[in-house]
Amino acid sequence: MRISSPFPDVTRRRLVSRAEPALVVVAVILVWEVCTRTGILPGQDFPPATEIGAALLADLRGADLWNGIASSMSAWALGMALVTAVGVPVGMLLGASELSYRASYLTLEFVRTLPAIAALPLLLFIYGIGQQLTVVIVVLAALWPLLIQSMYGMRDVDPVAVATARVYGIGRARRFVLVDVPSCLPYIATGMRLSGTFALIFAIATSLIVGGQGLGAEMARAASIGDRPLLYARVLVTGLIGLAVTAALVGIERRALRWHVSQREQLQ
Repeated sequence: MRISSPFPDVTRRRLVSRAEPALVVVAVILVWEVCTRTGILPGQDFPPATEIGAALLADLRGADLWNGIASSMSAWALGMALVTAVGVPVGMLLGASELSYRASYLTLEFVRTLPAIAALPLLLFIYGIGQQLTVVIVVLAALWPLLIQSMYGMRDVDPVAVATARVYGIGRARRFVLVDVPSCLPYIATGMRLSGTFALIFAIATSLIVGGQGLGAEMARAASIGDRPLLYARVLVTGLIGLAVTAALVGIERRALRWHVSQREQLQ
């Protein structure tokens, strides 16, 4: 007699897909703990996982970590708002015609390869150490992926859809809303994920390099006093924030693009 599973196939696949990474994380923690306790890894450089966990719990009860997170995430949010407000319309405008695309492509490809951190000495002289400096660095680092993806999205608009809209007498403004924007949305979503990751990295790295307020500055302070468990705990917090930001952006993408074929395939 065959016993049927109490979970549907889709639910079972989702449970397995979520359990596998969790098991890997547990395994890594156990291996880390064993290696540090047995001396395979030097304890002065690699504290045991239990000590890192204890330092994290103690840090969560204090104000320094939360103030650093609030400072870095506010710079990230403001920077991403500016990046979106500039990158999407400018990218779509540059990709709207063959002339603007050819005229701007080489310049954009050159500028986007320049590291934003190279401008730090000049920006530090202009803005000093503070939140404004971090926001400017975030914008310089995160603008280009979203702008270029928006430009590629306009370049990839289906000409058949555009011709069909013209046949039905749909005007340019309405065609932009009904044809151009939906065609660009997958590219914009990809650009948002890339830009969001770059923005978070530079929002944290800026305070790590120049000091001031931010999660990076808190990591630097832990390193300066030689508290390795606290340093690793704050690095762990940085990774968790990165996962949360990525998950949030992916969730927004799935909701906004649930009509798109790529999202329908993932939901099956």
